[in-house]
Amino acid sequence: MDEEGISFTAGKNVFYNPNMKFCRSVSSLAVGVIGGKLSVIDAFCASGIRGIRYAKENSNVEKLTFLDMESAAIRNAKSNAKKNKLKADAVRDNISRAVFDLAADFLEIDPFGSPAPYTYDSFRVFNPLKLGYLSVTATDVAVLCGGKNRPCLKNYHSIPLNNEFTHETGMRIMVKKIAEVAAEFNMGIKPLVSFSDRHYLKSVLEVRRGAELAHETMTSLGYIDYCRHCGYRGTAEFPSRKCPACKKPAVYAGPLWIGNLQDKKFIKKMIALNKKRDYSQKAEISRMLNLLEGEAGLPPFYYNIHNLCRMSGNGDIPKSDAFIEDVRKKGYKAVRTHYSNVSIKTNAPIKVLKSICRK
Repeated sequence: MDEEGISFTAGKNVFYNPNMKFCRSVSSLAVGVIGGKLSVIDAFCASGIRGIRYAKENSNVEKLTFLDMESAAIRNAKSNAKKNKLKADAVRDNISRAVFDLAADFLEIDPFGSPAPYTYDSFRVFNPLKLGYLSVTATDVAVLCGGKNRPCLKNYHSIPLNNEFTHETGMRIMVKKIAEVAAEFNMGIKPLVSFSDRHYLKSVLEVRRGAELAHETMTSLGYIDYCRHCGYRGTAEFPSRKCPACKKPAVYAGPLWIGNLQDKKFIKKMIALNKKRDYSQKAEISRMLNLLEGEAGLPPFYYNIHNLCRMSGNGDIPKSDAFIEDVRKKGYKAVRTHYSNVSIKTNAPIKVLKSICRK
């Protein structure tokens, strides 16, 4: 098989998902932008294609270690590394045992399902360090995005919300879980790039040691209030039972991360690096990164234009670009969001958005 010019095989009983090529490409751009000299652990490595791509595509990757509890995966990953003329260490062990003897600047956690059980393992890898980078993938989207409330409360200690912006809620619950564990290890986090695609949620985060940073991280946790009657949504330190806008009963999700999910400067560098690479999905990656750059710094959660018009009693749905332009004319910021092609992120209050729908 071949992925972005790298030849490899996925042996018998070794998992490989071709649909995650996009995720691997975006993540590799993040590795390249970090700079410095990185030691990388590719946990749950399977065929090893992710770690191999990180090492082959980025000159700053100084050391690569594969980690998997399956012997077939370790053999396969080592064989693929050798085929690509890479030196790589390989550890066959359960991650929860292995991390006590491992350390790395960059840790990739891409399990099958929830990353929640491995968050403590992740920070044990960073325990001897002052600075590290954590790349996390969650494929238990149904749990994080409100389809299964009880598992979300059990695994992430948060209540999800199944509505128009459910994927952003899921992302913020996942990052919250990481933030809580980081603080217990006296570390703070800063999400660098976070996105939702297909069946998964992805975030690459900087983790840095310091009591003040750990405290600051915890102040970025809160709740989202949402009104199913008028469409209001807003963040709060504690959840409300009554909508601040229409005073009708409200619902909430959380606790979750209410800070930034994107670092604008970091994403700008990813955009520049993507231009230099010849990825087969270069155009799709560029579009995604440009949307993420636009989202940086805007308030949490987004608005579905169709829902806004429906709540406003307007059956004529405007084009997204036209709607965004109308919001900007009123003096507010507004951009498209990568979560939905019929939704926008904005700092405009919902009454302004509804007034635009009614015109």
